[in-house]
Amino acid sequence: MSKALKVLGAADRVLFHKINAVWTAPALNAVLPALTDLNRSPWFWAAVALTAAVWILAGRGRALRRCAALALCVGASDLFCYRVLKPLVRRPRPQFSLPDVVLRAGGHSGYGFPSNHAANVFAAAAFLSSFYPRLSALVFVLAAAVAYSRVYVGAHYPLDVLGGALIGLAIGRLGAGLLRLYERRRARG
Repeated sequence: MSKALKVLGAADRVLFHKINAVWTAPALNAVLPALTDLNRSPWFWAAVALTAAVWILAGRGRALRRCAALALCVGASDLFCYRVLKPLVRRPRPQFSLPDVVLRAGGHSGYGFPSNHAANVFAAAAFLSSFYPRLSALVFVLAAAVAYSRVYVGAHYPLDVLGGALIGLAIGRLGAGLLRLYERRRARG
């Protein structure tokens, strides 16, 4: 392993320790574990379904295409990270390679790089901000909070989250670009 990779790995572990064990607070201990596993909440999925239904009813066919494309972007992000990159990179999660990890959301299995949570929320944020620029700050703050929560709860190293975020951004932007191209061609007839 090169010296640069060793330094990067050491910095990643130090930052992980700071986020996971030093920069903590009771309020964060309550909020971030709930945020990190928001997708397991039936209330979250009810809110997503309600938002999608209102969006589709208000925008009809165009909104339906955008909802479907958004779902495809997030699905592609998830599959690419989980089925391709994680088995290829095989980076252990912090709990399997560090002795002092504080787990705040239960144990996590599988490999750590890249973070699927970060990839998925950043794919969604990149896609949504492409079509709805006024939502950019909101969706990116939410995506960053979810990504940060993955380190805070002990599930990922910071570089796992950064890698996932960059992959998600690329997939979200690509999906938005392809949908824009399709919509332009469809408008021309």
